[in-house]
Amino acid sequence: MSTPQIVNPLPRQTEFPPVADVEFQQSELNIPIVADGEVKEILKMSAVLRLDRGAPLTNAGGHRQFEFAIEQWEVAGFSDLFGEYVTITLSDTPQPRSLAIAQQAAADYPAIIVYNAIFDVYVGKRRVAEKVTGLGVGVDAYEVPPRVNIQFQKAFPLGPGIEASAGACAEETALTEGEFTARADEFRQLRA
Repeated sequence: MSTPQIVNPLPRQTEFPPVADVEFQQSELNIPIVADGEVKEILKMSAVLRLDRGAPLTNAGGHRQFEFAIEQWEVAGFSDLFGEYVTITLSDTPQPRSLAIAQQAAADYPAIIVYNAIFDVYVGKRRVAEKVTGLGVGVDAYEVPPRVNIQFQKAFPLGPGIEASAGACAEETALTEGEFTARADEFRQLRA
């Protein structure tokens, strides 16, 4: 698997991006793998996302927010426990919207960012979980993509008596479209 090519992070922003746009992001995930009630491995995974971000608006409570859709999400990491790659991809089903919302009415930042996705999980070339509903939340974000940890509860089975538990995602950084495409293709090939 190739080494991530990180684009220089953006400076701290003062307001949400003003117009709708497509974003390409990457992050690193740490997911505990539990077998027989005991953590056997912290699976380190690389993720790439393609997001369709809407324009910000002010909600009825006076807080600014924007919605976004995760259009593509590819994740891969080598598991020592299984001796092969674990990969994650979006399920072939309508995806829920995700949201970023200002924590106060007076300013866009800090913001809470909520990622919603429905995904499938593979160990090697075998699909071991289908249409898993996942939720990730980051607080005190001051930029898009967020440079805060995203905590998530995306527990899912990996095999008999083995499951992935609640994990965390390190800060996200921007990718170019070409970098995103190359890495997403590489991750998909791991389960082809």
